[in-house]
Amino acid sequence: MFKKNKNHRDPLKTSSNFPSQNMIISKRLIHDMIDLARIHPHETVLDIGAGAGALTFPLAEKAAKVLAIEIDSVLIHKLLDKMGERGNIEVKQCDFLETSLPSKPFVVVANIPYSITTPIFGKLLHPAVPMQRAVILVEKGAAKGFTSHSIRNPRILNWRMQYEIRLVRTVSPDHFAPPPKVDSAILSIRRREQPLVSPQHHQMFSALATYGLRDPKLPLYAALSEIFTPPQIARLVKLLRVDRELPMGQLNEEQWGTVFHTMLQHVPPYRWPQLRKDSRSKSKKRK
Repeated sequence: MFKKNKNHRDPLKTSSNFPSQNMIISKRLIHDMIDLARIHPHETVLDIGAGAGALTFPLAEKAAKVLAIEIDSVLIHKLLDKMGERGNIEVKQCDFLETSLPSKPFVVVANIPYSITTPIFGKLLHPAVPMQRAVILVEKGAAKGFTSHSIRNPRILNWRMQYEIRLVRTVSPDHFAPPPKVDSAILSIRRREQPLVSPQHHQMFSALATYGLRDPKLPLYAALSEIFTPPQIARLVKLLRVDRELPMGQLNEEQWGTVFHTMLQHVPPYRWPQLRKDSRSKSKKRK
């Protein structure tokens, strides 16, 4: 089935945001990604930046349905030419960042455009989106940032409260055509069975993360002094089993969960940090 987004923009006019992709040419890499995804026969899979279908068609052999999303009209026609009588592939020509996501649980296996990695992740990893698992190729530098022990970015911290993100392995440029100028990496993403922060508290936690990581080098006691009283800070560091001088960027996801739930239980709401209005607006648009 071929659906064309009514708001579709001419790919030539979006070339600065959607540069030509580096297509996978390694069958071994394709096999490894699909194997990592552990696709079940009843599942729907999204292939974002489907290209000519290097992942799309092998995925269709495993899944109930594959939604292949591609903006380039030339590649769309290649996909359609290869489809034949396959009934479980839907090809959608659109800007992924503007398209609606499935309302029911889904999986992602994709070689995404590296230039829009962060916006894609921001859309997929919102707690209201029912993505269950993902295996995604990204630039290695981005993969290291998403999985670093030191969490310095509040957006990445938010993602990791809901999802386990793991760097599986490096992928060299010779797996693609044309070869990119940088190494790539496979990221494995899995929704936590028990999120470290309830989705209903997403906005409140976002505000805490943004405030607490305004300077990741600040020691814990200084970073949180406007929220917690000195006695509360003393109790908090005992719960966390850390020194009060520990930089905020060194807290792990579980420790951030403890900070958040301690705030909810013991700090009056008027002391809680608040998200700016423009941040809330951006969050709503990503849905």
